[in-house]
Amino acid sequence: MTPMRASSDVVGYTGEPAAPAERRQSLRLSRTQALIVLGCAVLTAVVAAVFASLSPPVYQTSRSVIVLSGANPNDNDVLSRALESIVTSKGLAAEVKRRGNLPESIDEVAGAIGTRRSPESPYMDVVVSSPSKQKSEAISAQVIPALRDVFDANQREIPIDQRIPGPIFQEVFARPLQQTSTFPVWFAAVFGFLLGGLVPYLFFLARNLRKPVVASAQDVTEAIDLPILVKVPSLSGRGRNPQDAVAGVISAVERLSLNEPIHRLVLVGADDGNDRAQLALALACVIARSFGQPVALVDADLEQGRLTDLVHAEDVAGLAECLAGQLDPDKALLTLGDAQMPANLDGLRAPEGMVRFLGAGVDRSRNILRMRSSFHRVLEGMAGRYVVIINGPKVPGPVPTSQLLSLADATLMVVAEGQTSLTDARSAGDTLRSFSSGPAGVVVLRR
Repeated sequence: MTPMRASSDVVGYTGEPAAPAERRQSLRLSRTQALIVLGCAVLTAVVAAVFASLSPPVYQTSRSVIVLSGANPNDNDVLSRALESIVTSKGLAAEVKRRGNLPESIDEVAGAIGTRRSPESPYMDVVVSSPSKQKSEAISAQVIPALRDVFDANQREIPIDQRIPGPIFQEVFARPLQQTSTFPVWFAAVFGFLLGGLVPYLFFLARNLRKPVVASAQDVTEAIDLPILVKVPSLSGRGRNPQDAVAGVISAVERLSLNEPIHRLVLVGADDGNDRAQLALALACVIARSFGQPVALVDADLEQGRLTDLVHAEDVAGLAECLAGQLDPDKALLTLGDAQMPANLDGLRAPEGMVRFLGAGVDRSRNILRMRSSFHRVLEGMAGRYVVIINGPKVPGPVPTSQLLSLADATLMVVAEGQTSLTDARSAGDTLRSFSSGPAGVVVLRR
């Protein structure tokens, strides 16, 4: 069989080569996580600004009083602080409610009344705040009279020589000051931005510290100890170019194999494998279309079967039945049609009949352990007729991979930035170095 070689028909490769090792930073997020944090911060800022702009104004009615008890500054300061405490008490609120026959509760009246006073100053503003202008004015109109009644009633019970001389306080202005205040939109936006970004940042930070994920080329090198062949964008998501990503992977595979014939290419990973399944399907289509060679695409992930689900072949007998000897591999191969291609891979469709597919099968759980002893018979049925691309399982995992890796001409481990766990990647690298007989390398997907 003609080996898989580079061709002028292959879509131009625009993925970058493996990045040099970068210095490991602490407490950092992946690119995807950083974008999520930024998006949450902006969204929360917009929502907070909208709510602030729609919130009703607050009406404030202010009355100014000054303490006139005598010439002793200490007495004035004591009276001013006592006056401030009385104004904000529920007892005065009850008196205000009684005098004005107000429908509001005592707690509502007390919550509306506040004071403003500089330290050691006998001058004080009594401020009544409310979303209703009428309510603010009605409560304010009763505060000073109620305060006078409180002092007068207590003064009458005291002997004349022990009473506080002169008027205790006096209202400064004849008319109250009316003000309208609104919550600052800019403050709401800034607060929303900070809060909206802080919550997801702390969430991702805690998750990464508890279960760190691959975030850089250095992470991959340290965890897996295998060469990084290429970094390409993930095939899923808006604005991605699957053709360029697949062309980059093909170029990396040919560099890995030193231009030796590749008849069996195995893709494995350390996670559930959605991205790996899409990459395997895209590779099969591009090789069939650009090199003119028939491709047999095998879903050997008997546990998850993500590639089988991707092409809607869940209820079709496949690899599991072949491993059990119930089905001949050649008869089990299906022809992939255009209707089975995911929407994001529409531009990679292969010529009709050039890509054959062997799904994970139906009776998977009973035949998982047969992978170790029977998988070579399945590949023998395809030898000499197809370039075989195998979507392997998660390693290490419940699906045996020793024979699968030993039969591969080249093995790719697919790692997703910001998603693949460093612990899982380290275990997968150990498995790959233990059982892989051919060259192996890492493909890093940017998310």
